[in-house]
Formats: sequence, structure tokens, C-alpha cells
Amino acid sequence: MALARSEIDARLLVLYENRVLLASHRGQAWYFLPGGRVRPGETVEDALRREIDSQAGLDVGAFDFVGCIEQAYTEDSVAIHALTTVFTAPLPWAAQIISNDPGVHLASIAIEDLADLELRPAPLKDMIQRWAAGRPPLWRTTLPTV
Repeated sequence: MALARSEIDARLLVLYENRVLLASHRGQAWYFLPGGRVRPGETVEDALRREIDSQAGLDVGAFDFVGCIEQAYTEDSVAIHALTTVFTAPLPWAAQIISNDPGVHLASIAIEDLADLELRPAPLKDMIQRWAAGRPPLWRTTLPTV
């Protein structure tokens, strides 16, 4: 039987002129929002600030909650139950967005092109499109309900 663990991710949704900032691991065909794992004892917001500073060298301001996605998957024979929290924040004026992580590529993608991309977790497409259209925060789960 596989071991099981829970994880919390903190992700940043950056929208600008009908474009979204996405990240990918170099050599991978799928995308995700910038951010990463919350460490034990760390708040979600602190984790997001740390990850965004590490990945893009950005010091972001106050966060607004966009939504949360619950999912389950298996990685290296370990069952993982994950919550992906998504926030947005204004970027510093004239921010230069470049990847500080040689293994991560940052890209500005038109929202209308999201349909052609693989995003992980998958409900991010709907979440991004809803938020861009001015709709309220969103909860999504990929787990079956009882």
C-alpha cells in the first residue's frame, strides 16, 4: 500500500491586459501558476512571497483570494492529497518578470490561448477565465463526492 501525505500549495495569478503569467519546468509540456509548496510552520501568504521572490525576484503586496483546488494524485508511489490555494496581487510598478530559477520558464500567455494548454491542476483554466471575467472566488475539487 502506498504511503499518503497532504500538501498545500500557494500560487499567484498575475493578469495583465488579457494575459496570464504561467510557469513551466523546462522540458515539460504543461504549465502551472508561479508559486510552490507551503513548508511546515509557514503561512500560505509567507510561502507565496518566498516562492515568488525565489522564482521571479518580485516583492508582491497584499493578496486577494482567487480560489482553491482540491486534488489527489500519485507521485513516486505516494498518494498525495493536495490543496492548491490561488491568490492575486498587484505587482510593483514597472516590474521586470524574469525567471530566477534555471529550471523554471515564465511565460505571458493570452487568456484565449489557455484552451490549447495543459495546466496543472486542470481546474486552473476555469478558475483563471472566471477571475478574468470578474467572477467571485472559486472552490474546485477533482475528488469524487459521496
